[in-house]
Amino acid sequence: MDRWLKVGVISSVVSLNLVLLATGNLADPDLWGYLAFGRLFWHSQTFPYHDVFSYLPTVPWVYHEWLTGVLFYPLYQTLGTAGLQFLRYGLALATFALVYLTARRRGAYPLAAVLFVVIIATALRSFYHPVRAQVFTFCFFALSLYLLERARLTRRWQGLSLLPLIQVPWCNLHGGFLAGLGLIAIYAFGEFLGRRPSLPYLTALMVSTLVTLINPYGVGYWQYLVHAVTMPRPYITEWAPVFQAYQAQTVNLTMIIYMLTLVLAGLLGMWHSRWREVTASLVLAVTLVLGLRHIRHVPFFLLSAGAYLPVCLNMNLDFLLARLRIKQLGCQARLTIAAMVFLGLFTLANLSFFAIKNPLSWQLPDTATPQVRSKIYYPQQAVNLIKKLGISGKILAQFVWGEYLIWELYPRCLVALDGRYETVYSPEIAENYFDFCYARPGWRQFLSKYPPDLILMDTRMKIVELLRQEPHWRQVYADEKSALFLAARAIPEGSGEGERLDRGAK
Repeated sequence: MDRWLKVGVISSVVSLNLVLLATGNLADPDLWGYLAFGRLFWHSQTFPYHDVFSYLPTVPWVYHEWLTGVLFYPLYQTLGTAGLQFLRYGLALATFALVYLTARRRGAYPLAAVLFVVIIATALRSFYHPVRAQVFTFCFFALSLYLLERARLTRRWQGLSLLPLIQVPWCNLHGGFLAGLGLIAIYAFGEFLGRRPSLPYLTALMVSTLVTLINPYGVGYWQYLVHAVTMPRPYITEWAPVFQAYQAQTVNLTMIIYMLTLVLAGLLGMWHSRWREVTASLVLAVTLVLGLRHIRHVPFFLLSAGAYLPVCLNMNLDFLLARLRIKQLGCQARLTIAAMVFLGLFTLANLSFFAIKNPLSWQLPDTATPQVRSKIYYPQQAVNLIKKLGISGKILAQFVWGEYLIWELYPRCLVALDGRYETVYSPEIAENYFDFCYARPGWRQFLSKYPPDLILMDTRMKIVELLRQEPHWRQVYADEKSALFLAARAIPEGSGEGERLDRGAK
């Protein structure tokens, strides 16, 4: 009983630290898109195959996160933002638990497995701040890793039959299910190179791929995925290479140093422990390359490192225990006490560093302080003014605000453009839109081809100053981060509408 009490206490303290590392209540732009789709789904009689939120010409809507919206909307309506936060924290804990269990099954000592879980949780912290569909992908990836590694170590292939079952919800929750299929393929190839059985993995891969056709779009889903995976995304920061993102100041130097340290420490540990695992090496190498090429793939490398590398610490821990003569002196109790004291101090440090700056909150802010660069700012005051004055029509908005406006203003206003990006808009329209946003030569062409009634842009954009000089547009609201313009044609002369807008803006 005393042993289980210690296990319970240590597990609780570790869990608290992991939750603290995942704290934050940032509302990602995609969250509003999930909620808007969920509202449309639950209030429609048929499945929404076509876009209704934009006034631009759109392509058939293949929304790879549709099931996330279907789940999020009733959860938000029933429990509010606390329900979304609870789901995020729960999935984070489940993901870290699966990484720990994988490391333990590979023979890592509990202390080594816990240490690596805390290390990767620290690095993954920024990826868990927004409430996004990626939290499902992280959890399913960790679960797939556990099932594949268990089958590899025991050669009991029954567990691989769960992989297709995982793919059915995963492919409908988030397009990151491709990472799961890729993981199975790497295991099949790695085991083939290592002259071990690979047919069970190939069978699991084939069945897992086929079941992804269980989606509302059928084969069209895969046609969309081929296009989405191969298309360039120069305007989406999370798709940028790590070092390019550092130059653009969207990734700080700490992340770069952290990644390099983890890679060097991992290589040293593999060399010291005489690493001979082909499959695990392939997974680490592929996920590292993908992580360096695109920021959004970094978590896959971190989760893989947390599962594979702790076993490399076993020899180091044996050496440390021998030097401290803990085994000979029978001082395991003192080691347990020391570990609990360390966890206690680590918890206090997390409480002071993370919980004070980013409290364990069940709420999501509608907007962020304009002065805080790390937060996403939403033009709440401008939206409130639009509602207050009863303005409606076509609104041309800052890219990261599009889905927020869909959630807040539909059906009063239709938008251009928003974060759904390639799922709705053609590349030509998207390029024309960004020509306007960045005030490139010919930026007026977008206004003439797709004339809006309102324009809501970030005041830091050069286009805002140009619009202020345009006689056909009138600025009716501005704050430190947003400026709202109304087309002059929408304000009849002598109607008193201009005076009413001025009073409303004040």
